[in-house]
Amino acid sequence: MQPSHIVLIITDDAEFATDLIRRWRAERGVPRLTVVGSEVMDSPINDACDLAIVGPVAQPLRAALLGQLDGVGKPVICLAESPEQVHSHKEEHPRVIVLQRNEGWVETVVLLSRECLKRIDLSGRLRRAEQAAGSHLQDATLGRYMLDARHDFNNALTSVLGNAELLLMHDACLTGQVRDQLQTIHEMALHMHAVMHRFSSMAMELRSHSTSQVETQELSHAAVAGS
Repeated sequence: MQPSHIVLIITDDAEFATDLIRRWRAERGVPRLTVVGSEVMDSPINDACDLAIVGPVAQPLRAALLGQLDGVGKPVICLAESPEQVHSHKEEHPRVIVLQRNEGWVETVVLLSRECLKRIDLSGRLRRAEQAAGSHLQDATLGRYMLDARHDFNNALTSVLGNAELLLMHDACLTGQVRDQLQTIHEMALHMHAVMHRFSSMAMELRSHSTSQVETQELSHAAVAGS
């Protein structure tokens, strides 16, 4: 769980907030805890929070408050005072986690909140992994295209080199500037040839490494099966 997480505690009961914060600070990796009262209804709730915990607030405001939090799309934990309130809140706001406030509620809320924040961390890592996988797929597609096109590129490069060398053999007919330009074309073509040669060597090395890994895994599996 990252300490950069922001947990919004909404309550009109100072003791509720104090008990919750005291218990949470006994944990490792305490998030940023922000306490506000029901006056938060007078302004839009900051959707920058990662988790909201709703404690005792004025009853007429509770339903509107839960509706507003539900629209933010972040995890919400609500403490209700009776089984009837639990049932009512769950029916009206099925995405809100509703718990009855009874003995041991502080422990339950902190542990449940930590699991919610861990899930947020996991979702973030998964999203970044999917983005990285998409980027790697694009690189792999480009690499396959380069492998497919290298023969045509080499053929064209051979033609450029051959013609440049033929022209340079008759340099007596060339002016100094034209000769210099041909020499530059020839040198750059040789450089591109070296680059393509290295590209082909890397492709062979990667293919050989991949084959070796497969053979090693097969031998390992065979050894495990035979033991």
